[in-house]
Amino acid sequence: MKKNGTFFLSVVQADALRSGVWDPYAYREQMQSETLEHFVSVQKVQGRSSRIAAFKYSPIEYRHIHRGTIPVFTLELTGGASTERVPLVGEGCLLFGTMRAYLGNTLVTPKAEWLGEVSPKFFPVKSEFVQVIPKDGLIYFWWAFLQSPRFLQNLPIGTGGTRPRLDRELLLHTPVEVPLKPVRENIHRALTAYAERAWRGYIEAETLLNSTTR
Repeated sequence: MKKNGTFFLSVVQADALRSGVWDPYAYREQMQSETLEHFVSVQKVQGRSSRIAAFKYSPIEYRHIHRGTIPVFTLELTGGASTERVPLVGEGCLLFGTMRAYLGNTLVTPKAEWLGEVSPKFFPVKSEFVQVIPKDGLIYFWWAFLQSPRFLQNLPIGTGGTRPRLDRELLLHTPVEVPLKPVRENIHRALTAYAERAWRGYIEAETLLNSTTR
């Protein structure tokens, strides 16, 4: 039985021929998304611990993070002489909350100069965060990306009973689609400038408020 069909003929120069292996499933690899692991490393907050009373500000918690894409979070002045020991993180540290109910709680610790203080500066951390270290160094791009609805919708459900947490390995294996590096660099530069202005304004407002209410 003769089957109807079509064919085509291509004329290729001999020096343009390239040898290869025909693979009918090659498209599957081309269609796969990369995972977060290609772009960042993730680790537990492993900074040295210290007593809360030794710091100007209280340990960072989820409640200090504002809703929306805002680069500042609340720096709460230490109210007492607590001797509890907590981990510390440095400036420009990207933290991601792992409690399922609080996924998207993401922050970047500010530079000391933005706060009118001397570097190096360390921030106590009390809540359950992991530190995300971008391989391209573009901290503020990833700060925005990790709280985007498209990324959060791809996160797996955490484990742990009534208070599920997102495991580090599951986070790293989350599929992602990100723009090319030049685009990421432009976003990072713009957001870094925005963050600096926001933090300087935050400290200016805090200083003004404290001077008028004491």
